[in-house]
This record gives sequence, C-alpha cells and structure tokens, in this order.
Amino acid sequence: MQNSFHSIKLINRNNFRLTFSNIDDLLAKSCQSFNYTKRMKEKVGVQFLKKYLLPSSGQIIYEKTGRPRLEGDSTNISISHSKNYVALAEAAYRIGIDIEEINLRVLKVRNRFLNNGEKELFREDSSLSNTIAWTIKESLFKLSHDGGLAFNTDLLILEEISPQTRYRCSMKDGGVFVEVIVEIVQMENLIIAFNVQD
Repeated sequence: MQNSFHSIKLINRNNFRLTFSNIDDLLAKSCQSFNYTKRMKEKVGVQFLKKYLLPSSGQIIYEKTGRPRLEGDSTNISISHSKNYVALAEAAYRIGIDIEEINLRVLKVRNRFLNNGEKELFREDSSLSNTIAWTIKESLFKLSHDGGLAFNTDLLILEEISPQTRYRCSMKDGGVFVEVIVEIVQMENLIIAFNVQD
C-alpha cells in the first residue's frame, strides 16, 4: 500500500492540509486486477488519501446531511471527486473543498449557477474562468450547514481579490449570510477550491 502513495500531491498551509490524486494512478499498484465501478474507485481512493493524510484517525463516516467526518475525532474534513481525481482535506476550522478538471461542459450550464453580477466576473467564453466559478460554488455548498441552497442566490462570489486565485464570497449558513474567502489552486487542467482563514 505504501507504494501507491507516490502519486499523492499535498497542499500544506497553516491549519490546513489537502491531498489529491488521479484515482487510476492511486489505485494502479494495489487494485489493478479489480474491475471497480467509478463510485467504488472514489471510495477506495478516499481511503488511500485518509491513510496518507490522517493515518491514526478514525474511520470516515457520513452525517445525515452527507457531510463527512472522522469517527471519534473532531478534525474537520472535506472530500471531493471529479471525473478522474479524488481529494481529501483536513483543517483546524470547518472546511469545504472541490476539485474539477477544466472542461467546456461548464459553459453550457453557467446560467444555472451564476447570477448576473457573477457573470461579469467570469468570462462567458472561458472554460477556465467558469470552472473556477463552479469549484468555488461547490466548495461553499460543502462548507454550509444549510440544505436546499440555490447556487445563484445562496452561494455568492462577490469579488476577485487576486486574479484567478482568491475570491471574497458570501454564503447562507444557519439561515444568515456569512463572508468566506476562497482560494484557487490550478495545476495543469485541474482546479481546486477551498475556503481559508487568515
């Protein structure tokens, strides 16, 4: 199992660590003879990341809301999957992450998740720009305690603080809007969004 850790990438900041990997690369050495479904690959991939990032922590369990947590542990975690990648983060504060591959498909649905003000922040013809917007919204969705959130009215991108890397946002949480800072990391065709506390 240790041999599979070579494909894991790590982002390490104060009070925050995030691991991610291509699912097939992560599972290649240990599971190559198995014919896993995509969902099973995601679950096994998350378990590998957990063993790498939090080896002595309890098992990952899910609350009724779908939010992951560690059994018998107060560590804050968040999980994300995309077509080919899986990510796991842990932080000293409540965390929401998303990982996505840049894809033209996001241009077709931007009107469903961006409001008019946000459309001015993100170029209509840019798959990179709109993938960043989508990952921000997904990370906010995972961060909020509220259910039934509308992406274009309850999860808001207010301002680009630093070009394509840092955004001031607002989200509904506990029935009220709270401000959140979201950072973006781009690695090749991959976008990762996560909230930060300065």
